[in-house]
Amino acid sequence: MIASSQSLDNIGRKVSNGEVLDQEDIIFMYDEADLNMLGKLASSLMTRISGKKVSFVSNMILNYTNICNVRCNFCAFYRTGKEEDSYLLTKEQVVERIRPFYEKLGITQLLIQGGVNPDLDLEYYTDLFRLIHQTYPKLGIHGLSTSEISFISRKSRMSVRDLLETLVESGMESIPGAGAEIFSDDVRKLLGRPPGSGKQWLSVMEEAHKLGIRTSATMMFGHVEESRHKADHLLSILQLQKKYHGFLSFTPWNFEPGNTKLQETAGIKYRSGGMDVLRNIAISRIVFNSDLPIIQSSWLTNGIQMGQMAILFGANDWGGTIYDEKVIPATGKSVGNLRKESIINSIRQIGMIPVERDNLYRPIDTTG
Repeated sequence: MIASSQSLDNIGRKVSNGEVLDQEDIIFMYDEADLNMLGKLASSLMTRISGKKVSFVSNMILNYTNICNVRCNFCAFYRTGKEEDSYLLTKEQVVERIRPFYEKLGITQLLIQGGVNPDLDLEYYTDLFRLIHQTYPKLGIHGLSTSEISFISRKSRMSVRDLLETLVESGMESIPGAGAEIFSDDVRKLLGRPPGSGKQWLSVMEEAHKLGIRTSATMMFGHVEESRHKADHLLSILQLQKKYHGFLSFTPWNFEPGNTKLQETAGIKYRSGGMDVLRNIAISRIVFNSDLPIIQSSWLTNGIQMGQMAILFGANDWGGTIYDEKVIPATGKSVGNLRKESIINSIRQIGMIPVERDNLYRPIDTTG
């Protein structure tokens, strides 16, 4: 049980003194703390860190294949390779798919994510990255997931460290946080993730940080997890961040149940509501504070208005423009594309200053 003397005031004092919150503090914020008070504390921390500036990136998401041998229960995107809509893009197809977004819309980040495709060897990725980098030299390659990296490492009989060095030499700039979900093995079993895959995620990220490779971190909520699982997840990321400061940003995102096995097995009919989204944003800001200064709003799964609310509850990065994304639409949720001008207007509407950034969160243009 959480001590009755626990309060948000005590947590605020801890944060102001630079203390690390413990599991009980975080569980209290999830289960008992007033949402508006959480938002007020998170917003004050965000203002101290970045003022009124809210960053965003012009990017596209490249889903190069939907063939995957992991087959997570929460994923509606994967195919086994036998279905008619299974696909794998050639490197030439990838280059042509990027071209209009690079030449006409000026994207600076390419988020590459697909599936753990057992037919692909290391050369597919190194050749692909080299061609992308040669063709679009100003484009930061943000990929691959830790699951893809771990599989390629085993298949190539290379250490994760050697593989990462090879991928960077080929053009990879940073690693996205996909695959984190919730680190608890008990939760991951229900999600259909392999045993130990949470520790594997942390291990790959640590190897990357040792090499100076910057990465992102994420958490998926709103499925079968409990507050203690989320608390431990956040603290595990914070512990690694304090060692190397290799994480660029953190994004909490809510599970989309449409067309997934988990929708059937766990009886989850709807995604988390707006208050749960804002609670997770605020708690993330409070836990990470300035140790991990960038909290992303995750507008993709929640819409533009919720993206704006997330900023008021402690987020200070909008995310990206999102062109050609296919994973979320596989759940049946309509996403569409969001252009840079819409993001700028959305940020200005809530009295904040939009700042375009690159893949490594370096400012490109202050448009406010």
